[in-house]
Amino acid sequence: MSESLAPATAAPTTHAVEARIRRNMGRAVFAARWLLAPIYLGLLVVLAMLAVKFVQRLVIAVPLLLGMTSNDLILTALALVDLSLLANLVVIVIFAGWTNFVGPLLHDPGERDSAWASNLDFSAVKLKLIGSMATIAAIQILESFVHIADMDKSEAAWQLAILLGITVTGVLLAVMDRISNHK
Repeated sequence: MSESLAPATAAPTTHAVEARIRRNMGRAVFAARWLLAPIYLGLLVVLAMLAVKFVQRLVIAVPLLLGMTSNDLILTALALVDLSLLANLVVIVIFAGWTNFVGPLLHDPGERDSAWASNLDFSAVKLKLIGSMATIAAIQILESFVHIADMDKSEAAWQLAILLGITVTGVLLAVMDRISNHK
């Protein structure tokens, strides 16, 4: 009668299975970026908390202004600048991370969110982060030196060493970026 017919679809080859696994793993890794979304929402809460603390310090300081010594005013200004720098640091991290990892998931292909934010690359972000950390550390050292008489000298030395370490790290990162851009 009739010969047995060959199956319409042959068993998938090893190559096809590997390609399917690779494609599915790529999709899973790509989708894993959604795990960052709650972190960025949390950073927005941190930014709001910093804004509240900034306003709180400012509201407390303004009525006391006339009774403040110059050192007290300097310390208050440094504390406000410190909060401002920390808020800027949080904003840099939010924009850079969101733009690079999560933001593209929310757009149609080819659509752009903010042209300026898409220009943030890891080199620029890492240098801005190191610069912000060095500035925050420098403000802490300035506050310490205002009260150096009341401070343990070894603690002041450690603060200075940390600032120098951050600064050297920033300079080395900038040099490495410059070298890598020339190649």
